[in-house]
Amino acid sequence: MGDSKNVVPAGSFYEAEIPDTLDLAARAGLAVRGMLNTLDPSLMTMYGLAHFNTRAPFLRHWSADIPLDPKLAESLPLMRLMCGTDFQAPLEQDYRAELVSRIDDGLYWDRYTPRRPWRNIYNNSMELYGAGRPEDFASVWGVARMIRALAAWQGANGADTAALSAALIGGLRRIAVDRDDYSYYPHRGGWHDGFVYPRSGWIDTSEAQRDREGPEGSVTCAQGHQIYAAAQHYALTGDPVAKDLAARLSRYVMKPKFWGGTLALDPAKPGGFDIVPDAPFRHGAQFGHWPIHFHARAIPLRGVLKCAMACGDDRALEFVRAAYEFTMSQGIRRLGWINTHPPGIGCEGCALGDLVGLAIRLTEAGAGDYWDDIDAVVRNQLAEQQITDAPALAAFCAAQPEDQPRTDVPAGYETTDDAVNRSVGVFFGITKPGAVTDPWVMHCCTGNASQGLYYAWEGALREGDGAAVVNLLLNRAGRIVDVDSHLPHAGRVDVRVKQACRVSVRIPHWVDLGAVEIRSRGAAVPAERLGRYLTVRDRPAGDVVTFTFPLHERTESYVVNQGTPVEEAYVCVFRGSTAVSVQCATALKPNDFPLYRGRDSLRTSQAPLKQTARFLADRQFAEW
Repeated sequence: MGDSKNVVPAGSFYEAEIPDTLDLAARAGLAVRGMLNTLDPSLMTMYGLAHFNTRAPFLRHWSADIPLDPKLAESLPLMRLMCGTDFQAPLEQDYRAELVSRIDDGLYWDRYTPRRPWRNIYNNSMELYGAGRPEDFASVWGVARMIRALAAWQGANGADTAALSAALIGGLRRIAVDRDDYSYYPHRGGWHDGFVYPRSGWIDTSEAQRDREGPEGSVTCAQGHQIYAAAQHYALTGDPVAKDLAARLSRYVMKPKFWGGTLALDPAKPGGFDIVPDAPFRHGAQFGHWPIHFHARAIPLRGVLKCAMACGDDRALEFVRAAYEFTMSQGIRRLGWINTHPPGIGCEGCALGDLVGLAIRLTEAGAGDYWDDIDAVVRNQLAEQQITDAPALAAFCAAQPEDQPRTDVPAGYETTDDAVNRSVGVFFGITKPGAVTDPWVMHCCTGNASQGLYYAWEGALREGDGAAVVNLLLNRAGRIVDVDSHLPHAGRVDVRVKQACRVSVRIPHWVDLGAVEIRSRGAAVPAERLGRYLTVRDRPAGDVVTFTFPLHERTESYVVNQGTPVEEAYVCVFRGSTAVSVQCATALKPNDFPLYRGRDSLRTSQAPLKQTARFLADRQFAEW
C-alpha cells in the first residue's frame, strides 16, 4: 500500500526559464507538503485545526476530521497533476488505503473508537442532539466528498474506482428521505454535526422548515455536496441513479423557504442583528440571495450548478447565476475578497475555492464571462490566504501571549511539534481584506482553497483540435503551448508554441484592446477579435508570440460593512488585476497577522526570471 506509483501522475519534467511571477504549479507543490504534513499517522487522519495566536502554536484534532479527510484526498492528486511532486507519496498511498477501509454497506463511516473522544461534539451539537453514542455514523456530506475523491483518483491516476463510487451513490440514494418530487437528509437524524446517519438508522426524519437549522446553521449546506457528487458521477458514467438523486436533492435545496432574508441591526438580538424578510420589490428567495455564511450556501449552489449543466436545467442555471452576482456584490470584487460571514468581517478560505469553481462553470455554461473575477480571486485573496512565509508567521507567534498550560486535553488531541513549518502550504481559515485576526486554520479551507488553485490552473489554458485558448494570463505549461506571464510587473505575455496551432488570448477588462500589440520574431502579427479574445492563426512550432499592452497602477477606496458598528475602510492599489497594497484605515492590532506583505516588489517594471522544472502530466482531469 506504500507504492508511490499509484499517487504520482505519469508525466515529464523539463527545464525552463520563466518570469518569477505567480506560478500556480509551485503553489500546488506547497499545498501537497502542507496537507501531508498536517496528517497524524497514529490515527491516519488530519489534524483538522491549527492555531497561531499563541507563543506555542499547535495543531489540534477536530470532530470533523474523518468526514473532512476526503477533501484532502481529492485535492492531493489534483495538486500533483499540476506540479508532479512525489513528496511523501507512500504516506498518501497509505492515506488512500485508510479512507477506502472506512467504506462498507455503501457508505463512508466515522467508526467509533475511544481514541477519538472528541468525535461526537461539533459546535452546539450537545445542545441540539445530546452527547451522542458510541456507535459508527456516516456524515452524508463526508460520503459525498469521498465520491469526489474517488473521481479525482481515477481522473488523475487512472485508479479503478468506478465500483466504489457506484456503491456510495447507491448508499446515499438508499438513506435519502423522499417526499413528493424531492429528497433530503434530515439534520436531526443523528448527532455530531447533524445530518449524520447512525449505523442503527435515522433517529428522526422530519423535514427542516428553514435553512438555519443544525450546528453549521445551514440545511442546504448538508445537501449540496451530495448533489455535486451525484451530478459529477452521472456526467462521468451516465448512472441514472446518480442523475435522479442529484435532481431530487436540487429541487429540495432550491425551495424558497431556504433562501432570501436580509441582515438588520437589532441591539436586542444576540450579536446585535437579526435576519428579517426581504423588503418590497426584492425577492431574494427566487434568486439565491443569502444573509449569512456564504460557504454554507456555495456548497448547494455548486451542486445545483453541476446538476443543471449535466441535466440541462435552465431555471437552476438562472438561480445560480443570480446568486453568484449577488455574492460578488458582498465585498471587494476586484480584490477577490467576499464578506462570507456578515455581520462580522471575514472571508472563509473554503469560499475562495467555491468562487473560482462557480465562476468557471458559469462561464462555460454561457451564463456570463467571469474570467476577470477568477483572476482577481486567484492573484489576490487566494494567493494571500495560503501560508507561504514560515519566518514571518513564526515571528508573529513569538510576539503573542504565552498560553496557560491545559490539563484537560485528551491524549493525542494536540501537538506543538513544528506547527508553523508543517503548516506552510495550507490556507488560513477566515481573513479580513488585509489581515488575519488571531490567525488559525481549519483544513476544510485547505481542501477547498487548494482545489481553487486547480480549477484556475486547469481553466487558464484549454487546448485541443489545433488550438490553444489562454483564459488567464498566468504562468502555465501546456501540451501545445507554454504561457509565460510578466504580470503584474509589465503588460506582457509570451506564448511559446510547441505544436503548430492557432492561439487565442483573453485580454482582461482593464486593458484597451486597441492598445494591444502582438509580435513574433520582431514583426507585427495580425489578429482577429471576438469579444475579449484576440486570435492569431497558423503559428508554427518553435514560434514565440508576445502580447504587450499598457499596465497602470490605480488606487481605489472601498468600505466593508457600511453603516454597521464594524464598518471598515480600505485603500487598495492595483497593478492590473494584482493588488500591490491593501491598507485599512484602522490600525492593525497585535493579534492581527498582516496580509499582502512584500508586494512592493511587484511594482517594478521588469519581471525577474527564474529557472524551474516544469511538469507536464500525461493525463488531464477536466470533470472536477
